[in-house]
This record gives sequence, structure tokens and C-alpha cells, in this order.
Amino acid sequence: MAADGGRWVGLAVDFSEGSRAALQWAADNLLRAGDNLLLLHVLKDPDYEQGETLLWEASGSPLIPLSEFSHPSIAKKYGVKPDAETLDMLNTIAKQKEVTTPHHNVPPPWSP
Repeated sequence: MAADGGRWVGLAVDFSEGSRAALQWAADNLLRAGDNLLLLHVLKDPDYEQGETLLWEASGSPLIPLSEFSHPSIAKKYGVKPDAETLDMLNTIAKQKEVTTPHHNVPPPWSP
């Protein structure tokens, strides 16, 4: 459980149709008010050191809050290309289910 009492639910996303289906399933069957939905997106060709530095300098955390992630300029800054449908789903779920949705970019395991 999170320090504030809500659960942490993790979901890997790649902004595909299957990813959106998994997100909808989680919203319908798993998430409840007060939960923290952690979206994990693996970058294919990250500049790991630059991305990590940007995240930590900007926020002190490797997580990008949904409110910031929804802005195209911020998503571009971190090398993420979310689609409008997924962002709309996330914003709707966050409001309806009263969940927090930070987003965490991680480099693939083969990164140096």
C-alpha cells in the first residue's frame, strides 16, 4: 500500500490498441478510488542519461504526473509519443475513479 493508504497498480503501456484494452480492463475490474495507477512505458532508443537527468532535475522524481504528461511539449521533451485516445482514457479514468496516474519511463534492459 502507498503511504497515503491507496494501492499502487502497475500497467505497462505502449499506446497500442492492446494497451488501451488493458487500461480499460484495469479501470473496469481493478482500480478503485484512491489508487495510484503507475504506467510503465519502455523507450525503444532512449538517451538514458539525458532523460533521467531531465526527470530528476524537473521534478526530483522519475515519474511524470498525468497533468504534465498530457502536454505535447512535455511528452516530447521526454521522448514519449502518447496517442490522444490513450490520454483521453487516462484523464477520464483519473477523474471517474479518483486515481492518481504518475507515468514512469524506463530504458529497455539492453541499455548501457
